[in-house]
Amino acid sequence: MNSDHTAPRISQAQLALLKETLSDRDRDILGFLAQFRYATTSQARRRYFTGHTSQDAATRATLRVLDRLLERRLITRLERRVGGHPHGSAAYIWHLDVAGERLTRKTNGPRRRYADPAWPFLEHTLQITDTAITLHELATESDLEVAELQVEPDAWRSFLTPQGRTAILKPDLFATVAAQDFDDHWYLEIDRGTESLPVLVQKCHTYAAYKATGRAQVEHGVFPRVLWVVPTQRRVARLTAAIAEDSTLPNRLFTLITPGEFVTTVTPLQGDITEPGEEAS
Repeated sequence: MNSDHTAPRISQAQLALLKETLSDRDRDILGFLAQFRYATTSQARRRYFTGHTSQDAATRATLRVLDRLLERRLITRLERRVGGHPHGSAAYIWHLDVAGERLTRKTNGPRRRYADPAWPFLEHTLQITDTAITLHELATESDLEVAELQVEPDAWRSFLTPQGRTAILKPDLFATVAAQDFDDHWYLEIDRGTESLPVLVQKCHTYAAYKATGRAQVEHGVFPRVLWVVPTQRRVARLTAAIAEDSTLPNRLFTLITPGEFVTTVTPLQGDITEPGEEAS
């Protein structure tokens, strides 16, 4: 569903009036979609509709708000749903529409377009969205704070290699989880099992090269732990072995887990934590 080519253009005056009607939660939803591009109804519910007596009530409230934003051309949804076939309204996949894109566009920033994405890209993007929401849920249920959360391209870092070439580190997410006494910094790689092991190992080399510049250590006081979230224990074992077999890689830099281990890993005092002043080597 996309109204960009079928509905009349929204004037600047209409856009200003529309902006005045938005609640704080409306703005938060638009900002979230601007940052993460795509989210399902269920993901929107988990992030912004947590104060209801049941999940069904929360889902109904979520859909009322999303449908209202849809009517105002602030957001729209893809024709397909999670899983590739109908699963009810909770499986809708939402993204910004023309008005929402204009309201959230950075000053002098380029227009963001939402062409119908390939399914592997969409699944990967939705898992990144889900990981971010899980971090926020963890903070809500504990004394932790998600002090910083960046997604691509804001999470990317450019640097010069020893050969003088420009390289770009491209984590899926960068997160700082703050506890009372210290912060944990994470580069997150969300793997869907679609890339070959040599591709993943090469990305590990990019992390090692970026660490060697010292820039992240200046920024954070420590080099962030690199957390690979991969779909199966078998892939954990295979990637662990591939990293260990490469003598040029600092294998303590990398933590490999499956999605079910994510919360335990990023929770201080439970996961394998880099303490303040300690640097993974």
